[in-house]
Amino acid sequence: MGSSLRIVSCFISSIRFVYVKMVQINVWNISGHFRLLLQNRTAKKLAVICMLLTGIYYTFFYKHSTHHDLPYQDLSEKYNCSSIAHMDKIGIKRNKSVCVKFAGGLGNQMFAFCFGYTIARKKNMHLVLTREHILTQYFKLVPYHWKDYDLNAGICGCFPLIKDKGFDCGYDKKLEHLPSDQDLSFLGFFQSWRYWKNYENELRQILQFQDNILHEAKSQFHNILSKHKNYQGLTTIGVHIRRFERYDTDEFGKNNAPKEYIIHAMDYFRNLYKKCLFLIFSIKMKWTKKNIPQTDDIFLVEGNSAPVDLAMLTLTNHTIMTVGTFGWMAGWMTQGKTVYYKHPATPGSEFSKLYSNYSDHFYPGWIPME
Repeated sequence: MGSSLRIVSCFISSIRFVYVKMVQINVWNISGHFRLLLQNRTAKKLAVICMLLTGIYYTFFYKHSTHHDLPYQDLSEKYNCSSIAHMDKIGIKRNKSVCVKFAGGLGNQMFAFCFGYTIARKKNMHLVLTREHILTQYFKLVPYHWKDYDLNAGICGCFPLIKDKGFDCGYDKKLEHLPSDQDLSFLGFFQSWRYWKNYENELRQILQFQDNILHEAKSQFHNILSKHKNYQGLTTIGVHIRRFERYDTDEFGKNNAPKEYIIHAMDYFRNLYKKCLFLIFSIKMKWTKKNIPQTDDIFLVEGNSAPVDLAMLTLTNHTIMTVGTFGWMAGWMTQGKTVYYKHPATPGSEFSKLYSNYSDHFYPGWIPME
């Protein structure tokens, strides 16, 4: 019975949607003869049939189209932006929503999620997250995408956009004081732990890997340990090596961590613990094999997907990151000692201007090295 009522309600909404669209494009005045044509009884019947067929299409077919691959700025053209405004105008109560433009790799997307979740959490709003989003595929996140209103997440494209002020890797305290009585949509990277410092334990509990990913990570991790005799008392250190193209510094000012830094960081842990095992993850394994001495306490992990690599990194005791957000998230989720390269940007470069301050980006207590 409930499903039938929902279909009828959706069908009525679709008819209204079609009618509103016809009004919006002023279809009645397309031709001076069109109004006269509708005075004909047969023409009226045909018009009603066309509207009914269009309503059926929008009810049973159109709403399943996600458009999640469309450019963000074009989404508003694909959705009826007036629909949500109409619901607000007639007094339909709802929690306001937070939309974040997810972009980049897994680390970037996790930063965006943590930022958006915290804004929504503090203001009793909803973070819009679709079932198709990669984070819902990798983590046990509950999607929310306007399903209660028969609208798609693309409605986010209708909201006024709030952009970061250039501090992609920094913190803007003004974003802490936004209204909670209107929908918010964000475009940027917002890569500072300060935004969600009061919710980080909650976020770690929410960002639980899907069972198949965690199972694969644990299976590989234990297989690696089993290859080492007397692995009891072994301290494991996850090493993530990120390389920007082929150059140590690019024109934008992004710096690669040199091999001397990685060796220095590993020696730090060797001096700290008697028995170490370094699990190295990188998509630039050719560079790693050429530049990092392959000693007995090193194991190169290859051939996995990004979420499995990240899950394996979180199973280690400590973290060595080079540059980038993937290694950052590994260190934050692991909660051991984290060593990071202290010169991620060339001073005075365009990239350096994306940091409000290094302390706003790198987590408190992490160890800078060079």
